[in-house]
Amino acid sequence: MDHHDAVRLSLVEKYLLGELPPELRDEFEEHYFDCQECGADLRATAAFLDAAKKELKAFPDAKHAPTQAKKSRLGWLWSPAFVLPALAACLLVIAYQNIVIFPHFRSALAQLRAPEILPSVSLVGGNSRGGQTPSITVRGAQPFLVLVDIPPQDRFSSYTCLLYSPSGSLTWRLQVSAQLAKDTVSIRVPSVNRMAGSYSLVVKGNTDQSAGETGIDLAHYRFMLNIQD
Repeated sequence: MDHHDAVRLSLVEKYLLGELPPELRDEFEEHYFDCQECGADLRATAAFLDAAKKELKAFPDAKHAPTQAKKSRLGWLWSPAFVLPALAACLLVIAYQNIVIFPHFRSALAQLRAPEILPSVSLVGGNSRGGQTPSITVRGAQPFLVLVDIPPQDRFSSYTCLLYSPSGSLTWRLQVSAQLAKDTVSIRVPSVNRMAGSYSLVVKGNTDQSAGETGIDLAHYRFMLNIQD
């Protein structure tokens, strides 16, 4: 599991709400221990849910609504006993957005807008048959570029690049169209789940009946990642 999958599937929220099946829950637990972003999102969301539950407990049961309010099915909604906790819950949502969500989006957007020269490692030409393994040195959480040539074949409708960490776990997968595969592909590697060591990039060809990890192996590349404090 990679961070992209965790965000796309809203695993943080489903995990806290107990909506994940056992296998996916175990896989997510293994992931967020190594993913700083998911760990931070998990703590922030858990704190928000705890605060929201405390406020929601103050909501009145309809049977305890004032006698006059019982005359109308919706009358109790305007009682102070309901309005005040509801307002507090809304304020919690707004605070969560301003403290956690919006700053995260603003920071990510600022990084995308800012020009940046990224280090790169070239796998063009391949290294499957031996020879010196390419290496790259990056600073902390700095992203970098991987340049790779995909061996195009007419029988494939698309290609999948899979990056495996030094521990052998899948870090991420990236779909590449047949059109893009005609030229050297430049992949921006994010800082999620990063560790120093030997990485493996596997390229698979996909037909209409196969995709992702079930595709046909076309090439295996290796490179060394060094992290500078």
